[in-house]
Amino acid sequence: MKKRYVYLLILSFFLTFCVPGQVAAAGDFSDINKHWGKDFIITLASAGYISGYPDGTFKPDKTVSQAEFITMLISCMGITPTDTTTRYFNDTSNHWARGSINEAVKRGILVPSEYSNVLQPNSGLKRSQAAAMMVRALGKEENKATIPFTDLATVQKSMYRGYINAAFDLKLLTGYPGGEFKPFEYITRAQMCKLILNFMEINGSSPTVTPVTPVTPVNPVSGSFSYIAVGDELYEMASTPITIKIGFTGITVNNLSVSQNTLYVNNSYSFALNTSLRDLDIMIHNKRYQVDKITVNGDKLVVFPAGQKFARLTIGSLTYDSDYIKTYINSANSENYLSDLLLLDQYSVQLNGKIYDLARDKVTIAAGNKYYDIQRVIFSSTNNTPQLIETNSVIANALTISNISSIFVDNTTLNMAAVRAIDFIIDGTRYRLSEVTIDAAGNFTVSNKTFACTDVIMIVDGNQYQINHLQLYKEKFIFYCTTSTNNNWVMINDVYRDASEIKILRDNVVYDMDQVMVVSRNLLRIGGRQYNLDSSFKLRYNNKIYNIDRIDFNANLQAVVITTSEATGTWSNQPAKYVFYVNNAKYQEGATTGVTIYANRQWVSFDKIVITDPAHFTYSGSTYNLIGALISINNKDFEVTDTSWRSTQAFEIYMRQI
Repeated sequence: MKKRYVYLLILSFFLTFCVPGQVAAAGDFSDINKHWGKDFIITLASAGYISGYPDGTFKPDKTVSQAEFITMLISCMGITPTDTTTRYFNDTSNHWARGSINEAVKRGILVPSEYSNVLQPNSGLKRSQAAAMMVRALGKEENKATIPFTDLATVQKSMYRGYINAAFDLKLLTGYPGGEFKPFEYITRAQMCKLILNFMEINGSSPTVTPVTPVTPVNPVSGSFSYIAVGDELYEMASTPITIKIGFTGITVNNLSVSQNTLYVNNSYSFALNTSLRDLDIMIHNKRYQVDKITVNGDKLVVFPAGQKFARLTIGSLTYDSDYIKTYINSANSENYLSDLLLLDQYSVQLNGKIYDLARDKVTIAAGNKYYDIQRVIFSSTNNTPQLIETNSVIANALTISNISSIFVDNTTLNMAAVRAIDFIIDGTRYRLSEVTIDAAGNFTVSNKTFACTDVIMIVDGNQYQINHLQLYKEKFIFYCTTSTNNNWVMINDVYRDASEIKILRDNVVYDMDQVMVVSRNLLRIGGRQYNLDSSFKLRYNNKIYNIDRIDFNANLQAVVITTSEATGTWSNQPAKYVFYVNNAKYQEGATTGVTIYANRQWVSFDKIVITDPAHFTYSGSTYNLIGALISINNKDFEVTDTSWRSTQAFEIYMRQI
């Protein structure tokens, strides 16, 4: 049993991580020397379990898909999947990993109802999902206790919070150095190495066994077929090298047979005939086809292609698999690869459903440390080859101040010689210059997400600027900015928020952040009086009310820092939007600046009130009847006759004009 376990483990890592063709030897990966996961990667690579990419890299920060993780987990458990026909998810019936996925469902590792029966197997795997799968695979129960992660509020939002706690107790997954768990971040290749080592240790295994040397496949193909027809091309089986691509795995075809409307490859892989197989590619010589369906006609195996692709690319002395060549459209960063391109004709390619003209659009690939533009596609019966021309860099990362030539702010230019620190606020998180990736189209990429430069705030030595435009010129960046009108941030659960969107509630009186002074930790001053933080204080953001667990002012960040937890009870949710009706017809959607309600002898905006129930609201500490209240919309007055929750997000107010 142990030998079988080791073999399956080796096979799993080979299928998930090894790349056909040239790969980097253990310890020779050019991109892990300063990476935190270096030791974990080298441990598995030295044992022969994992390999790198043809360009000598390991790509430790590349995201692992759900299908790859599930396949690896099932293999590590010593299980050979046998059920490839049961349909547990709406999007896995023809997926290459359906056997492992079905096995995971049968064993309770994967629960279809948690995914609304749509798994999206090729999407990235989140840390919370990995925690749940591994804990279940070990036969352990979730842990209802609370572990003091610094992002506890975020952890509590995950349906897998009990499994996160259990995984932490088992030492399968731990938090980040800052104490966060980050349940919704994706698992990377480096993190995968660490997780697998942790999983193996708990299961009593060790990555020290010499791996089984795989037998070199032999061509030609044996079986009852004489020819393979793909589109308009006809090839003799006896003299044609054929490779099946399932996900990132290349399977050299040695034997083909058919039984009960199913094609068997090497007596190990099965594919349904006469049905859609869009997750399957086939490579013949150096041509790659996306398969629509396969059928049999006499001694011919007939492949109906959905399109052609590039298979392998040789530049100089190196040959690259198209699965691992990053591809950029019009200099914008993305998670696209050369194998994602469908080749329509010599000047047209398709990516993600959109057609690009090579004569007009810039389609760039990265091979090694160089970039090349594709000028046209050269087709032949045995090769699909791109005609390339070397070009400038498309993306830049691990940046320093020396990578920036100029920063223009309004009508002035910053003195770059005097600049000491540059940070960015992106999607509520603050990043150092060295932590972002910037592409030549002016986009920022962090945590596998890409943002336009106009969505980014630049902080130079503490001064905030709105980026309007940037360009890459002679391998250096030029920024065009204006002085930011928003220098007031609040950090809530480690995420930067615009202070103007935050409200502080005390006994249901609503205050703007500029009305609240944080004197010291958990000590606030409002209206000339000081208060110790207690349960009477709440925070409202995005129309939800939260408990304030801690509040302080961070002098280094120059920001109020608040830790919250989800509030419960009648007032925990506020309307995401208001919908106003007059005579049962929709009059206006949204409580805009022209909408006010009469309370305490004055007209007040809706962001100053709290809806306590469908018939009441509070303002300045007093409760008022909502039924019969007066509302003004763009200087027209109305009386409220009824209200209704349409959902947990929309609050309907019915009125008559007076």
